[in-house]
Amino acid sequence: MRGAWGRLGLRGRLALSIAAIVLAAFAIVFVAVRGEMSGESALIKREETREAHGRAPAGRPGGGRRSDRGETSPLSPVEKAQAEVERTFAIAGAAALVAALLAGYLLAARTAAPLRRMASTAAAVDAGDLDPRIGPQQGVAVEVRTLAEAFDHMLDRLDAAFSRQRQFVSDASHELRTPLTAIRGQLEVLAAQSRPSPAEVRRVEGVVLTEMKRIERLVDDLLTLARLDEGAPLQRRRIALAPYLRRLAREPSLGDVAVGELPDGALRADPDRLTQVIRNLLANARRHAGPAGRVEVSAAARDSRLTIRIDDDGPGIPATERERVFDRFHRSEAARDRDSGGSGLGLAIARSIVELHGGRIWVERSPLGGARVAFELGGFEPGRAQAGTA
Repeated sequence: MRGAWGRLGLRGRLALSIAAIVLAAFAIVFVAVRGEMSGESALIKREETREAHGRAPAGRPGGGRRSDRGETSPLSPVEKAQAEVERTFAIAGAAALVAALLAGYLLAARTAAPLRRMASTAAAVDAGDLDPRIGPQQGVAVEVRTLAEAFDHMLDRLDAAFSRQRQFVSDASHELRTPLTAIRGQLEVLAAQSRPSPAEVRRVEGVVLTEMKRIERLVDDLLTLARLDEGAPLQRRRIALAPYLRRLAREPSLGDVAVGELPDGALRADPDRLTQVIRNLLANARRHAGPAGRVEVSAAARDSRLTIRIDDDGPGIPATERERVFDRFHRSEAARDRDSGGSGLGLAIARSIVELHGGRIWVERSPLGGARVAFELGGFEPGRAQAGTA
């Protein structure tokens, strides 16, 4: 029985369920009415018997229940009425049951139509086609319409995710192919010479090592993004803000970085991840400003929110590209960034880390004339920080 029920579709289950409900309701009403009629019948019979005994001549049985020959008389009017009611209930119940089965099937078919479309759409998506959509549903229940809209929204996000993945793989392949092509070309040039000079060998060695470092940086950035996409847990600690930012500004690889206004206090954040963000932003600002350009780091606090700003006096970022610069492999000046060793992933990594901290990051025009990249984090504790990570 359970196996047969499990093989039924939604239409069959809903039709049988409605029929069972109607049948149970009729059975309850029938039993109640029959019981009430039986009580009334017994009362009427007692009254008829008393009246018959009161009017009957002496020596003659009262009530006329039996004939002179001793045969049973026909059914009384009450019994006839009871039989008619039972027959009427049986006919009405059978008709209602058939109507319930038909109505339940039609209702289930109408209800299941969007679900069947969802199933066919899901089958198409499973086959690799992400274009089908269920579309707007008119004249259906709110729950079914909400489910259809959620299903289409899920497919939109899935399609967007696959598109980003395909674009990411394409960009990563291109970024890796460029240095590999350069390495192969240099090695082929060297191999074409029967007796290459030591100077030529050293030149090819320098080019190959440079391209290998570029590949290593790109692979490291890709691994970082993969860990961030997995939601790597943060190791939050208390960071004394001013000493921490001054130390980063003094790193030789970033050139001369000016330090602007810094509030006193401490920030609760993952120091390793935060260092990665600030280094990426400072390196990006230095590439745009050039070796002789001005780069400045500053911060401002409001209650428990801290904003860290990186400014440069470079060419700036057009307003139309200020949101796209955080896309992976996006470059506003592709040739210069590639020549300087940038992978186009630094700002994407910075955004992922900031968002993992529950903050936000944006680009605007800098007072220095170039670009300002700023990000805001919570967890700032105003006041002098006597202890923490410097």
